[in-house]
Amino acid sequence: MSHSEEPAFNAPPVTLFLVASIIVSHILLTVADQETINWIYGALAFDVGQVERLLNGAAGASLIQFLVTLNTHMILHHDFMHMLVNAFMLLAFGSMVERTFGPVRFVIVFLVAGWVGAILEALVSMPVTEPSLLYGASGGVFGTMGVTTLLMLPKFGLRGVVSFAAVLMGVNLVIGLTPLGALLAGEGATISWAAHVGGYVTGLLFAIWFLSRLARRP
Repeated sequence: MSHSEEPAFNAPPVTLFLVASIIVSHILLTVADQETINWIYGALAFDVGQVERLLNGAAGASLIQFLVTLNTHMILHHDFMHMLVNAFMLLAFGSMVERTFGPVRFVIVFLVAGWVGAILEALVSMPVTEPSLLYGASGGVFGTMGVTTLLMLPKFGLRGVVSFAAVLMGVNLVIGLTPLGALLAGEGATISWAAHVGGYVTGLLFAIWFLSRLARRP
């Protein structure tokens, strides 16, 4: 009888840490009082109108808040299902990115994709006529999905990869641009299709860069 030393659950450490952080943060919020929850979302979620105010030099625009919330908004989620879906996809796609390119590049992809997604959401929302907050790890998650798309190329071929990307973006746009998105997101929330697209394209570009550097190595 052979004995395998391979653990049954062997997600790479940085991916596992991020997923655990997302889950633990959401659990802590579920036991907080409503005043605390409102303060945390108001302080750490990404204010979609902040970009427009910064570009216009409006009073009250804060560059520091903008830079901070570009990162902190990715740890917050709307409800348990929103958190669970992002955590599961990050575990699946983030693990592949970290195993292939290492933890540093994985973190870079996740963060930059989240930044680009948030900023793109702000740009397509202009002019912002009412307060709007963006939160969730979806931009970063879609970045890891973009990288994984190119990693699947040798196995599934160009047609398979293009079909996967087309279906993914098609579903994303349908959900984000129709009443179906509001129905799935729940009362008072919508699904940010622009943040998903921005994150995904960012991941694709990073994958092209990473793979081209690997190809040039002797």
